[in-house]
Amino acid sequence: MICLFLLPQRWLPISAALTAWGCVEQAGPVLSSAPIVNPDPVAPLPSAAQLAWQTQELTAFLHFGVDTFSGKEQGDGTDSPAIFNPTALDAGQWMTTLRTAGFRQAMLTAKHHDGFCLWPTKCTPYSVTASPWMGGQGDVVGQFVQAAHEANIRVGLALSPNDRHETSLGTLDYQAVFNCQLTELLSNYGTIDEIWLWDDNGTPASFNFAAVHDLVRRLQPDTLVDVGNVTASVGADLRSVGTALPTPDAGAPDQTSVKPEPGNTTGMLAWYPAEAVYGIRPGWFWHAAEDTQLKSLGQLIDVYYNSVGRNSVLLLNVPPNTQGVLAAPDVAELTQFGADIRDIYRQNLAAARPAVADSVFKGVPVHAAALAVDGSPDTYWAAGQGTTSARLEIDLGGPQTFNVVNIQEPIALGERTTAYHVEVSTDGPWVTIASGTSIGERNLLRVGTITASSVALVITQARGAPAIAEFGVYLSPFL
Repeated sequence: MICLFLLPQRWLPISAALTAWGCVEQAGPVLSSAPIVNPDPVAPLPSAAQLAWQTQELTAFLHFGVDTFSGKEQGDGTDSPAIFNPTALDAGQWMTTLRTAGFRQAMLTAKHHDGFCLWPTKCTPYSVTASPWMGGQGDVVGQFVQAAHEANIRVGLALSPNDRHETSLGTLDYQAVFNCQLTELLSNYGTIDEIWLWDDNGTPASFNFAAVHDLVRRLQPDTLVDVGNVTASVGADLRSVGTALPTPDAGAPDQTSVKPEPGNTTGMLAWYPAEAVYGIRPGWFWHAAEDTQLKSLGQLIDVYYNSVGRNSVLLLNVPPNTQGVLAAPDVAELTQFGADIRDIYRQNLAAARPAVADSVFKGVPVHAAALAVDGSPDTYWAAGQGTTSARLEIDLGGPQTFNVVNIQEPIALGERTTAYHVEVSTDGPWVTIASGTSIGERNLLRVGTITASSVALVITQARGAPAIAEFGVYLSPFL
């Protein structure tokens, strides 16, 4: 696995950037060093940082702070720092749980709307230094980042632009306070992969998001910026779609990473992938009464299908309790959630089966039809040069029963497909069982119980020569 700089006319492998970009799990397809055998990329393209982020698919959100101890969901900034006193904080336990469940990035609320900072900041007195925890010498952010790096988990930090404790909120002085906090977080803790900001009714109109983006770029150029529910924030790299991500049952369009560039009135397209934000509990912070109110495993699997399965990264909130650990019910459910996801992909009935395509890019074996069913997302089938439609057929070796179809594009080449359908046959006519538009990093189709001896992916429209990294059919126990 390698990461890539995307340079005009060529692909340049750069192994030295692996650690810096967190490309430790999967960073997209390995592209040949000979440009002549690769289809032309279709702009817009993901940056190396966006590619590493998007292919991880699962991120955990850890809401933790004074609200954990006050019992509030959104504090007003008046709670005493003295209430913040986790008795057994263990960021390592967080990471062990997340890693077991398949999460490869974790996001901590370094500061929520109440203004309480989880690190010993010099920008405000309202922080862990004013709490009794560790005699005022503690640093939650520091422990979180260290544990994440030790577990090979990417690091995200959420920092609220709203601050109900700070009296300068709404003035130019507050912008300086916020920038001071952001500078500390991006200067003192090593590589930060994502900064997650979120606007709400309390953020003043005078707050300069563009200046914040510029500051992030200066301090850590590869840190991705997501401005929670501001979809046109200039300079943002990611967009949050929140719990409002509509389900396919509602007739929603497929999620695509190709969107108008944030803040650009010309309609220029950019790579602007979606981060779907959900919670395992009814609230964002831990409350004892909610220990018995977690989403069911069935609901979590639905969330997975409707987020990761629709070309979005899932940002799932799992809040630590007043001890400073993930509560036992959350640990148990996350562990089973991870196992259930693995069970979806337990057996690809199309894996290594005979595959034929109506065209192959320049006829080269490196992009043959078989590369779509070889079990590796780092290789791909590509259709003929100059084509914008293609057909890929898989012989399942006799009648096979399945209920899920998985399709993945090599997104380092851009999102290419704009219309497709899936057909099946059993010694007879081909029948369409599903259709869609965008594919992207992953598109999971729940097709009901199907028995067929052959399955075909038919791409009818594309921005360039179609390319598929993985095509599979599965009999999943979870629908």
